[in-house]
Amino acid sequence: MNQAVETRLSHLRAAQRCGARNRAGRPCECPAIRGRARCRLHGGRSSGAPKGQENGMYKDGYFSAEAIAERRWAKSLAAGFAGTGKDG
Repeated sequence: MNQAVETRLSHLRAAQRCGARNRAGRPCECPAIRGRARCRLHGGRSSGAPKGQENGMYKDGYFSAEAIAERRWAKSLAAGFAGTGKDG
C-alpha cells in the first residue's frame, strides 16, 4: 500500500454511499460495502440467516427448499395423471 494519502482519500470520497436513511430522514453518509447497497452499520456485511438446522427457527424441514421441490414435483405428477386419464 504505497499509495499517497490524497489518492486513498479521493478513492474513499468517490465510493458509492449507503442507501439507508437515518432517523432524521437524511441518507447515511457511510460508504457502502463493495458489491452491496448498504454500509457495515446497516446490514451490508450480513449474509442472511443460516440454512437448515443451523437456523434457530428450524422445526421439521417442511418449508426447506428440498421439501418444497419434492411437493412441487408430486403436484405436477398428479396433474399429469389427471390430465391423461380423461375419456373423450
